[in-house]
Amino acid sequence: MLMVKAYAKINVGLNILSKDANDSYHYLDMVNLPLELHDRIEIEIMPNGYDTIVTCDEPSLPVDESNLAYKAEKAMREEFGYTTSLRIHIHKIIPIGAGLAGGSADAAAVIKGINHLLKLHASEEKLLEIGQKIGSDIPFCILDKGAHVTSKGENLELIKVKGRCQVLIVLPKGRLSTKAVYEKYDEINSSSNANIEELIKAFEVNDIEKVIANEGNMLEEAAIALCPEIKEIKDLLKEEVGNALLTGSGSAVFALSRDHHKMWKIYQKFINKGYKAFLTETK
Repeated sequence: MLMVKAYAKINVGLNILSKDANDSYHYLDMVNLPLELHDRIEIEIMPNGYDTIVTCDEPSLPVDESNLAYKAEKAMREEFGYTTSLRIHIHKIIPIGAGLAGGSADAAAVIKGINHLLKLHASEEKLLEIGQKIGSDIPFCILDKGAHVTSKGENLELIKVKGRCQVLIVLPKGRLSTKAVYEKYDEINSSSNANIEELIKAFEVNDIEKVIANEGNMLEEAAIALCPEIKEIKDLLKEEVGNALLTGSGSAVFALSRDHHKMWKIYQKFINKGYKAFLTETK
């Protein structure tokens, strides 16, 4: 049996450039960072006669054909033609529907795990190609390093990220549909964008204040319109930490700091108030 970690991500910058009239997908300009927060994916070879199955210890997560890990295994099987039956178990830690790429991270871990377990010797380029066919965040999750991500997620340029940063993540009670958030964005057309060039420079010199000054997410206003509790959490985090930003299409909000002791105290405050929260750090 092989165990693979599936790491969450945050968008420190997310700008929407335009919309593809052919498929309704949006062209993006983003700065993404992987986190230490992760799911665990177990992959084991099953005896002959068994079917490949996907299981999960989180009952609310479907493990049928809609699951990205299921789609990843199917894509690998179609690409490489192996006949081995597998059992893939997802130990779920990354919250679902939070904008932290939990499903994409699971799929990326499955792709990398199968390549290793079955000794397929596929190149990273080939794995990225397979991932892109399944979901736009999967190529980033396969690389699992700070990156400038453009187009529909397939163009990735690694960035230099000096030092680690504490990340406090707080979730509202409701989940958000990515489709619904983008549809709301198309209605209101937010202009709250990030300065991507300055963000990249800030990470290169380990200047967290400059990171905070230039971060942004153009989906934030749309997410708040659908889930007003996001703004309440943002205001609380700003009061406690001094910064807060939605990641992806939400619903998770995160704050950044170098001070682990301070962030631990604030994390405990949110837990005591009944919020679901995670304290992690960038990889």
